[in-house]
Amino acid sequence: MHPHKKALERLNAAISNFALFMPAALRTLTLLVVAGLAAACTSVESDFSPRADLIGVPVSAVGHYGKMIGIPQFSINGYGGGNSTGWGGGGGSVCCVLLPRNPAKPVMVTVRWETYRSNVDEDRWHEATVPIHFAVAPGKSSGLFVHFLPGHRVELWMAPGYPEGSAYPGPPYPQDPGPAYAPLPDEKPMPPAAGVR
Repeated sequence: MHPHKKALERLNAAISNFALFMPAALRTLTLLVVAGLAAACTSVESDFSPRADLIGVPVSAVGHYGKMIGIPQFSINGYGGGNSTGWGGGGGSVCCVLLPRNPAKPVMVTVRWETYRSNVDEDRWHEATVPIHFAVAPGKSSGLFVHFLPGHRVELWMAPGYPEGSAYPGPPYPQDPGPAYAPLPDEKPMPPAAGVR
């Protein structure tokens, strides 16, 4: 047998073995990464929470601006929090923010966020240092909910339920139909963009 033919057969066999092995390896690797991220949000022993007095909690955002404004990105104390629609949201969450397991004093955080107003093609950055409202301790919560309110205000709530629930202590969840833009009490409503109700 020609040496090149033998080498080609070995290469084909190696490629076949690799193709059979890779899907299982990728599934295993994906499961390990997902398990590690989940553990990071709940385990005090993880690298994300090296101290027993801290706990990692997931973060979700709720927009109260209106349908024509979005929040493409935000951060809490410099750590990325994801994005949100301008009206509603709260379903998706990002892992994690470290908070005191049993807060005994007010916890202040700096929230930085970008707003994008689609009908005038405008984006702006905002920043506020605000307290977290603890209805329950972080380990007993459904996560940290960041509410982006008209007038570029922000509130953060740690609660046992979700913003859509009637017992939620934070700002009421935005109900449809939402306005194009939720004006401040002393502000004139913004006219909707063409084709938007």
